[in-house]
Amino acid sequence: MKKLLAVLLICVAGPAWSAMSLDKMIVHMDAIPNAREDIVVYNPDQETLYVQTEVFRVDNPGTADEKLVPVVNPEDFKLLISPSKAVIPPGAQKRFRLMNVESGVERERVYRVTFKPVVGEITTEASGLKVLVAFQALIFVQPVGGTYALQLEHSGDQINLKNNGAVNAEIIGVQHCVSEQQCSPVELAGRLYPGAEKPIPLDKKGGYLEVRAFDGDKSDTIKLPL
Repeated sequence: MKKLLAVLLICVAGPAWSAMSLDKMIVHMDAIPNAREDIVVYNPDQETLYVQTEVFRVDNPGTADEKLVPVVNPEDFKLLISPSKAVIPPGAQKRFRLMNVESGVERERVYRVTFKPVVGEITTEASGLKVLVAFQALIFVQPVGGTYALQLEHSGDQINLKNNGAVNAEIIGVQHCVSEQQCSPVELAGRLYPGAEKPIPLDKKGGYLEVRAFDGDKSDTIKLPL
């Protein structure tokens, strides 16, 4: 018999495709003992789905020193997931529970949890390719009452937008305004983690920046004088 080659792809965002989907890709949790959140995995396929999970800690997120570290040492298990693996029948779903066991966090912890379909050796009369799609959820464990703090920092002619707060902020819109009636868009967007910064592309000075940011719960508009 000829073997069917299985290829694994990882999706970190966007809609589900292939024979698995998650009900959420981003989770915010309070850094208190036994804080819990659930992620539901669906199997819309006609075949049984075997899922295995892996937990990664993200060190120095959003910086040049960012590292994805697999959590394998029991002493490092500050974020637990149960079950770690599951069998999901066709058309069924399975709830995976995330639990934080760490307290006293002053700055948010960032994790990625991979939900990976697994398969044994496949044999068939015809050769072919089977694509297995894994999904990676982004998990934030945040200090209770923690907020982001966006500030401008100058370095020579370069101006950076920096987050000096305790939690991340998603930058969803930036304008450079010389007055309330005269604003122009600035091409700056994306997640800004605590301690991280983004350069601001400006071709003229003066006025202020109007930054629209989202903390996972609500959006705010902040004015930062230039």
